[in-house]
Amino acid sequence: MSSFIVSNRKEDCCGCRACDNICAHHAIDMIADEEGFLYPIKNDNCIDCGLCEKVCPYSPINIENEKAKQDKIKSIYPKTYAAYSEKDRIGSSSGGIFYTLAKHIIEKNGTVYGAAFDDDFQLHHVAVRSLDDLKPLRGSKYLQSNTGHIFSDIRDRLKKEEYVLFVGTPCQVAGLRAFLRKDYSTLYTADLICHGTPSQWMFDQHKAYLENKYKAKLVDYHFRNEEMWGGCEIADFADPKKGKIRRHKLPSYDLSPYLYSFMYAFDYRHSCYECPFAKVPRIGDITLGDYWGIKNVFPTMDSSRGVSAILVNSPQGEVIWNEIKDSLIYKESDFNTVGLENKNLLKHTEKPSIRDSVYKLVKERGYEDVANKEFRSPRFKAIKKKILLQKVGIWQLMEIVHNVLKRLK
Repeated sequence: MSSFIVSNRKEDCCGCRACDNICAHHAIDMIADEEGFLYPIKNDNCIDCGLCEKVCPYSPINIENEKAKQDKIKSIYPKTYAAYSEKDRIGSSSGGIFYTLAKHIIEKNGTVYGAAFDDDFQLHHVAVRSLDDLKPLRGSKYLQSNTGHIFSDIRDRLKKEEYVLFVGTPCQVAGLRAFLRKDYSTLYTADLICHGTPSQWMFDQHKAYLENKYKAKLVDYHFRNEEMWGGCEIADFADPKKGKIRRHKLPSYDLSPYLYSFMYAFDYRHSCYECPFAKVPRIGDITLGDYWGIKNVFPTMDSSRGVSAILVNSPQGEVIWNEIKDSLIYKESDFNTVGLENKNLLKHTEKPSIRDSVYKLVKERGYEDVANKEFRSPRFKAIKKKILLQKVGIWQLMEIVHNVLKRLK
């Protein structure tokens, strides 16, 4: 057996599975490495046809082909907006634009592909064709999803001229486009403003840590606040003794070891630190993300439950944007303003020094020990103290006294 990756550098594989999907001889196995990231390994069925290399989004020819396409339209796109859906942002991480797009495709009798947890909290891309099944696809998931063989499924639907919306990280969108090797008028792609992705294995360690900490089985998990815009860890546990669900909510990324390590890029896939898709023009027809700093740009917009940044990157993206925009509250913006608070639109995340050892540390010492040391924010105690004081009503009084003393000076 040998690695499919021609360069033998893990930085040159995003795990999109385009190679695995294209191989009719089943000559590629996706094998998890010691960190839990999937990589393509050739088996004895390989006939050296080279097709896997032709559909790799990291191959020079595909990168050049995408560049040529984007060079033709880069003077026109991206067109940039701040937007939210009055109806659909409830239950969403941001402005609810994904749900609006997904509803629109389903109403066309189309199929939506996005990331969802299964019952064991394994993250997969799945196909959805009804509004009732959309809920698991909503909300941010801060780990890498397994795309399985959905690229092949998407191709089959497109050949039947069915509408398809695919939403994923930029590298996953690039993988799909390289796999298809042609444009389809019924395909719409949306890439996310992506920091990077930890492995499923690392999230599994966090899940086990939570279950041990709260002595209960995890039944639901959210990486973002459903009620207010911003970072939050919400974990629901089954309480067999009382026959109900117990909710534990951490109102800050700094209080969750997993989210803290994610925010500071401790444990991303190696390719994330050299991502060739963290740039403009973007790879998707539309780019979705948070419009951080919205109050400074559009102070009258209601940002209480989140506002999305939307980049329309292609004529195909403009088609679907024009079809949904009248159902949204939106304002035209500009790319440079959005980019001020979304650095990953233009560049990949820098690799921190801890990255080369972090998975080994967890394996050697256990997740809990690392969670209490390397994965603990310097602000942890201060935030915990603030929350405690807020609960007893002292914090507000301290704020008032502080402000009064400040004026007296």
